[in-house]
Amino acid sequence: MSEVRLVVREAHCDWSGTMHGSCADRAIAALSADPTTLEELELAVSRFAKPDANHRYFSNLRAGLNDEPYDAGLVVIDLIARMIVAETTYFFPARSGGVEYHDGKSCTDIGLPFHLADDWLISTDALNWKNLAEDRRRRKAAKPVLDARAVFYGRPMLEFLARETFAAFAKRGEIIVDKATHDSPYYDTIKKIHADWLMMPRDDLGGLCPREIALETRSHVNWDLEDRCHAWSLLRRCPPGLSESSHAYAHGGFGTHELVKYYDLVRDLLWSCWEQLTHEATTGQRPEAQTAGDFLTTEVPRLEVIREALLDTPDPEFHGRTPRSIIERERARLPEGMSGREAIHDPDCPCCQMLADMPGPMFWHLDGSAMDDELAFDIYHRTQAERDEEDRRHAEFNKKFEAERAERERLGVAYGDDRSKAIWSRSFSVADTADVPLGVRVFGVGSHLAELIVGLRAGCERDAVPPESQGRIDQLNRDFANLREILNSDDVSLAAALIDPVLDHFADSLADVASARPELAAQCEDLTKQIRALLDPPSPEPTWNPDDFGIPF
Repeated sequence: MSEVRLVVREAHCDWSGTMHGSCADRAIAALSADPTTLEELELAVSRFAKPDANHRYFSNLRAGLNDEPYDAGLVVIDLIARMIVAETTYFFPARSGGVEYHDGKSCTDIGLPFHLADDWLISTDALNWKNLAEDRRRRKAAKPVLDARAVFYGRPMLEFLARETFAAFAKRGEIIVDKATHDSPYYDTIKKIHADWLMMPRDDLGGLCPREIALETRSHVNWDLEDRCHAWSLLRRCPPGLSESSHAYAHGGFGTHELVKYYDLVRDLLWSCWEQLTHEATTGQRPEAQTAGDFLTTEVPRLEVIREALLDTPDPEFHGRTPRSIIERERARLPEGMSGREAIHDPDCPCCQMLADMPGPMFWHLDGSAMDDELAFDIYHRTQAERDEEDRRHAEFNKKFEAERAERERLGVAYGDDRSKAIWSRSFSVADTADVPLGVRVFGVGSHLAELIVGLRAGCERDAVPPESQGRIDQLNRDFANLREILNSDDVSLAAALIDPVLDHFADSLADVASARPELAAQCEDLTKQIRALLDPPSPEPTWNPDDFGIPF
């Protein structure tokens, strides 16, 4: 028993047919893309099954509603009610999990994760599902679809910013200036207008404030992007994105990347508006002599031009990407991927070079660390109570940690190996145990080598390192690269013949550094011991065996 009856319901059409239970399972996983039509669901399934140009995934489905269970049972997917009904012996659906990728010929052992949005209902009531589905459809129909981005980016936002900035500028003489906090004395004024925009309920957003809309589905979008990163890493190709014509792209929620870039956009527009008023005041145009309506007549069109320019300006920090492209890619649920070589931050860093050698793409993510630390700008907590609870947990953790540290100091008990701690203070140290994999031990060598290179730079900027020091840095990196190449070689006999000369040359380079820079001699000596012991880790500690003591259990 492996086939099921599958029913897929669109807004105005039902589709029914039979298919293998694993195919129905992938169809449920594809709901992570939030499809609203069978066509969108077909595209979403390509996340978990290789598309076949000659065969549609749901080719067995025919128009009409037939919910008679077949073989292993019944699965109903109502794309409008956002409801799954499953009464089957083949699987039990869940909002999160994993399915095995199908390569077009057979099922593989590559498991791909998925996460559905929280508003999907999962039911096993195959007898009364129709009433439940119709009730959910009625309630969703009563709640019109909002074009939130038309408010977030359009004239409603621009008019609010211009109006509130005009009003605040007129009262600038009453502002208490605190130059000790920010570069501009009006930073707090701009921040308050920004916060008011996010926190004020609006009729064009169904009575909700922009912040509530912005955070509504952030977690789901982020999970879906994380799952796409996972799929890209396993399948070694970029996963399919959402079509720009899809409902999820046009009306889907905001993810972290868009919220971060939107924060920057609103803040830049506010400063542009304030600077425009300042310019008018300093050139004798007397902005206070005009009404708010007069100011908006000229300022809103100007801000529209500024908005487009800001969205389309390449940012060197994001490899020349524009904010608009970053936002659109997230809306399509596509990760920000790059090669390991592109991800290198410091070409002299051994750890960066190790990352560059790794197979598969690297991914980068934005976060809210540069935002003001207030509830209005917090993209991780919906309420002040959630923020307070996390602060309480952090305070308890810090209190416990400090108490443990004080007790260790009182008892004279140190953490780990004091000698190693004294030598390496800024880098990762591998535990001195036999069960540490070789790759982790090599990473530990690279981590300590990175700290040694920092010492060789001696506080110099990367492009101002003395030639003799840079020469030693380059040599150390070549030695480390040779060691990694030997350890990764498929030719065992060649690796066995070359490993000792490679280690000897590496040790000679470390000895040269120790001779030239005595203050780094202890690190060079310890690192030499590490590479000598790299292939000969400590023996595992003996385990207690009851048979050794004649105990009969």
